[in-house]
Amino acid sequence: MLIGNLPLDTTKDDLLAFFEKMGKVGHVELLTDKVGRCKGFAFVTMADRDQQEKVIPALDNTQFKGRVLSVSPAKTRSQPSRLGFFSKLFGAK
Repeated sequence: MLIGNLPLDTTKDDLLAFFEKMGKVGHVELLTDKVGRCKGFAFVTMADRDQQEKVIPALDNTQFKGRVLSVSPAKTRSQPSRLGFFSKLFGAK
C-alpha cells in the first residue's frame, strides 16, 4: 500500500504501531531524505493479502499524528522501455 501525507517526523515504528492495529504487518518502507527525515510517504505491506484489502478503505482518510492519511494500493513498476527518453519524445513503443 502507498501511504501518503505523512508528517515529516514520522518514524518506521510509528507506522508499524499504527498499522498493527489492523493486523500483522509484513513490511514497512519509510522513504526518508539524506538526514533520515520522512519524505511524507511510505509503503506498507500486511502479512495477509486479504487483510491488506480491508485495511485500505478502513484507514484511507483517517487521522495520523494530526494529518489525514492517503492510503491506496501501491502500483507495481512496469518495466522501463529500452528506448527511455526517446520513446517518450517520439512516441515509440
